[in-house]
Amino acid sequence: MDPDGDAIGSMIAVHLALKEMGKRTAMYCRDPVPEIYQFLPEYGKVKDSPSGGKYDIAIAVDCGDSKRVDSGIDLKGLAGTVINIDHHPDNTKFGDINLIEKISSVSEILFKLFKKMKVKISQDIAVCLYAGIMTDTGNFRYDYTTPETLLIAATLARSGAEISRIAMAVYETKTLSSVRILGAAMYRLETSQSGHVAWTVLPKQLMDSLGAKSEDLTGLVDNIRSIKGVEVAVLFREEDDGIKVNFRSKFKVNVSDIAKALGGGGHIRASGAVLQGSLDEVKEKVLAEVFKVIK
Repeated sequence: MDPDGDAIGSMIAVHLALKEMGKRTAMYCRDPVPEIYQFLPEYGKVKDSPSGGKYDIAIAVDCGDSKRVDSGIDLKGLAGTVINIDHHPDNTKFGDINLIEKISSVSEILFKLFKKMKVKISQDIAVCLYAGIMTDTGNFRYDYTTPETLLIAATLARSGAEISRIAMAVYETKTLSSVRILGAAMYRLETSQSGHVAWTVLPKQLMDSLGAKSEDLTGLVDNIRSIKGVEVAVLFREEDDGIKVNFRSKFKVNVSDIAKALGGGGHIRASGAVLQGSLDEVKEKVLAEVFKVIK
């Protein structure tokens, strides 16, 4: 669901590593690979439905809950063994084997795992892992960016990950619709009286009129957080399956707790939830939870 750079990058990295070991693999993601990640090697092999019958092993990456894979898929029924590799602090440990570490990204976990397994870090694997680490650290700006994270990124660069090309593809190659929806979102921006909370609401009709897709919203809520004085930023977007809410915070607020109270989850500074109801109903409910924290 809404795959980011770490989800796509780590999935392809696992695929490439297993292929190097002589294993047959199939990559699945419910949603299409966003255009900004289509520079990654073999992204075209990612399918929108699992196929091929029963598998020996299913490996879920960057999923805090099995529902994030797809609520209609039974992983235990799909494979004999389910391996869950994740870095979300609220992971439900749904795997038969759970490799969970609270660090920058699943890509950083995989780098250390591959090193222990003596998997050769090819240029293609390096590109995938670097992209995953870069995006989940906000280009090495966010919490969990440690000296070890930077050393791993340097190693990946030495293994062939082209830093400037990857950064250009992710941060400086925007569709016209993404620029238009950013302008519309900022025009509709609202703030609390204190200025510590800022939010914007994107109805589906507006998205459709601008030809914007969910992937065009990548980084939008971070733009809201960047406003001086804002501690919590919230993005509401209306989609067919409900109202998707993204939270970001700067220093003081654990937005994961807010998301959990609404049935979602995520990280301390970046979380999300999906709620049912009208935009106005959801906005009122969500902001009430935010204002419990922001006095």
